[in-house]
Amino acid sequence: MLQLVRHANRYREILAVLVKFGFREFFEDAKLDLLLEKGHRLFRPASDASFESMSRATRMRLALEELGPTFIKLGQILSTRPDLLSPEYIEEFQKLQSEVPSVPWPEIKAQLESDLGDLHEVFLSIDEEPMAAASMAQAHRAVLREGQQPVVLKVLRPGIERVINADIEILKAVAEWMSRHSVNLPLDPVAVVEEFSRSISFETDLAHEGRNTDLFRSNLEEGEDAWFPMVYWQATRKRVLCLEEIKGTLLSHWRDAGLTQEQRSHLVRAGAYTVLRQVLEVGFFHADPHPGNLFLLDDGRICFIDCGMAGRVDESTVTDLANLIYGVAKSDLDRIYEAFMDLGQVNEEEVDVRAVRRDLQDFLDQFANRSFSDINMGEMLRSFTDGLRKHRIICPADIVLMIKALTTIEGVGEDVDPDFDLVGFARPHVEKLVKRQYSFSSIKRRLKKNAGTWLKLVEIFPGRLSTFIDRLGRNDFGIKLDVKELHTLERTIHHSSRQLSYSVLVSAMILASAVLVLAASDKRTALAWVGFIGFIVSFLLAFLIVAENFFRRSRKS
Repeated sequence: MLQLVRHANRYREILAVLVKFGFREFFEDAKLDLLLEKGHRLFRPASDASFESMSRATRMRLALEELGPTFIKLGQILSTRPDLLSPEYIEEFQKLQSEVPSVPWPEIKAQLESDLGDLHEVFLSIDEEPMAAASMAQAHRAVLREGQQPVVLKVLRPGIERVINADIEILKAVAEWMSRHSVNLPLDPVAVVEEFSRSISFETDLAHEGRNTDLFRSNLEEGEDAWFPMVYWQATRKRVLCLEEIKGTLLSHWRDAGLTQEQRSHLVRAGAYTVLRQVLEVGFFHADPHPGNLFLLDDGRICFIDCGMAGRVDESTVTDLANLIYGVAKSDLDRIYEAFMDLGQVNEEEVDVRAVRRDLQDFLDQFANRSFSDINMGEMLRSFTDGLRKHRIICPADIVLMIKALTTIEGVGEDVDPDFDLVGFARPHVEKLVKRQYSFSSIKRRLKKNAGTWLKLVEIFPGRLSTFIDRLGRNDFGIKLDVKELHTLERTIHHSSRQLSYSVLVSAMILASAVLVLAASDKRTALAWVGFIGFIVSFLLAFLIVAENFFRRSRKS
């Protein structure tokens, strides 16, 4: 309640915007109207009839844009989660625009001086006019004093962290309320907000983006036609990132650059190779390689920028992805089923296995009798995430980012070079991964990795076997069962038996009191008074039993 009072104005603003865009019924479904009653009716807004003709997805996108940077970023992150949202919402949230008026230079300068000290000691010059402004940060050109290096300064908007932290607190409170009072939700609101909180904490730490950029660049192999900007750490802090200025053709403007077919083909293959290598070999990848984050350099290399969104996958996850692609190409349902369950980290006890296999067979039939070159990776992975969403399986975030990276780079390839085939291009990598898991070197590596566990088992086995034989000889065995909710069942049975005993006792007292009253010849004798007192005590006990049951049910609900 204290948090509700502290952020009362922001609660009012958020709820008013959502109601304005026609989401009043959402409050009733999620029982948020009860939360409003607890907040003493913070608002009474009305819906705007002009939005009634729009789809729910469009109205939600407009509402997020009006609510500001935290909610814009929430929508952008949700647009990467096809395992949580339907395609209609994914498509709409991908349109979210974060362009906003720039922050005046005096405010930016004050924050830079707070972080870097005297700017004249670090820079020869800083362009006061931003080259770009978004809801979270804005960018300024500058020249470092050391080496007179042209750079780009990415600066967080002053005060943005305070706004985001307040919004996160509100989202967590609402998510917890919904999880307690709403049923049949398609997702876990608390888990979604927790994931969003972790993600946006990286967005507001520009030093984290700098570390990602350095790591990507260090992972480039010799001769790879790709590049990541240099990070200048002497002018980089949590709220400011100093990067090498990239000069080239932004890939979103490739049509205006007059690129030849050969240049376009080389560009697409260079970008796809880097993303595939990051995903399938390195295990650390740029998760958002869209055309606005890719530059064509003058020397023919492709440069990736905006490295804040990155993902990590382990070798087993990569192998599962390879098995999924390979299983589709070979029409191998068992291989696809195993990959589906492993990628979604699904426990077979939590799903209808028969329904999952039936849906996977339908999924497989879409790609039956197709070769690698005929399979569209984006279509395949979208069908995969549709299956996850249908069975309410929430895919781990990094796996979703991996799917997003692959589908994004495939979309870039189809746009720049329509003849490009990502699955065919990836085929050598995929086949190598599938074969590698059964190769002698892979088996040897797995055995070596588990050697310590096997050695420990060999060491303790004789002692455990001796103990087993000794106890078997003495017939000294016991079985312990730890049944889930057994303690709750035990308490319930104990309570029921106690209530039954009390009820029998009260009934006996009522009967005895009735006998005493009827047996008394004079209603004023001691025998009659004992009977009347017995009646009163019996009714009091009966009332206490009923009251206890009522309060017990109230606590449970």
